[in-house]
Amino acid sequence: MTSLPTGDAAQVVAVDLGGTTVRAALVDRSGALTARLKEPVRHGAAHEQVADLMTRIAAGTDAVSAVVGLPGRVDHLQGRLHVARNLPSADLGRLSAAHLGDVTGLAVELAGDAELAAIGEAYYGAGATTGTTAYLTLSTGVGAAVVSDGRVLSGRVSGFQIGFLHLFGAGRPMIEDLGSGQRVREAARELGRDVDYRALTELASGTGTAPPERHARELASGALADIADVASAAAILLCHVVSPDVLVVGGGLARAAGAHLLDELDRRIRDTAASHVSWDVEVRAALCGDDAGLAGAAAWHLAQPPAVAAAADRRSMKGDRR
Repeated sequence: MTSLPTGDAAQVVAVDLGGTTVRAALVDRSGALTARLKEPVRHGAAHEQVADLMTRIAAGTDAVSAVVGLPGRVDHLQGRLHVARNLPSADLGRLSAAHLGDVTGLAVELAGDAELAAIGEAYYGAGATTGTTAYLTLSTGVGAAVVSDGRVLSGRVSGFQIGFLHLFGAGRPMIEDLGSGQRVREAARELGRDVDYRALTELASGTGTAPPERHARELASGALADIADVASAAAILLCHVVSPDVLVVGGGLARAAGAHLLDELDRRIRDTAASHVSWDVEVRAALCGDDAGLAGAAAWHLAQPPAVAAAADRRSMKGDRR
């Protein structure tokens, strides 16, 4: 596991804004979380909500800085969010380091939510390796990030937004349309009832309290097949792009699917005739759960991309916090 220096107990306000839930906590350099808060996302007012949570968490503490994980493509150097499919445009402009810093009085840095989760798993969770950890999140959407030799692989803009890739060409569904919780919601719409991943597995296997109709069983089976196929394709793509030693799979959908989906990803990656992944990749379930992104904020000062660290050093020399 990537190691942190000991004896540094500086507290950081950490925020993890997802597509449906926002979490905040006070975190120290050991990754320990305190003063947790959790709320449903107020779409259209998420910028106000994030600032409010930051202020409440920081109150009465010695925290002077914050790291905010956002569900989209982050410009690290400008401290702003380029695009986030699961947030309305009204939130994008004000989910910036400058705006949040002005409102809260904290020195704010932004990161992709998958980047912080990858750091959390690499430093404190399942990503124990001296080489390269790839992190794949299957949740409201599909995202990814990579930590290599303790650093996030990224340029000025957060990368690995593989959920945005269109399957089989332009105009076709994107990876996250079929490989995330969005496919579960689509199945619920088709079935005309609320279902989660577990309910789909019961419908597909006929193990629920009542035998499903053939139509419902076929719809559920199709949704589960889509998720397995597309999540596997995303995992194999990630392997080919970064040649990881360890692939950590996390996110709400991955947790709901459990070992069945994880084993299927592992099986397909190891099928070298089909995947062409010719080296050993250890597939692991994420260990930090919903805390991965919050814990990752503790190590952001160590794991941030080199270009971001260099820019921070230049700002520090000029006496500019942002």
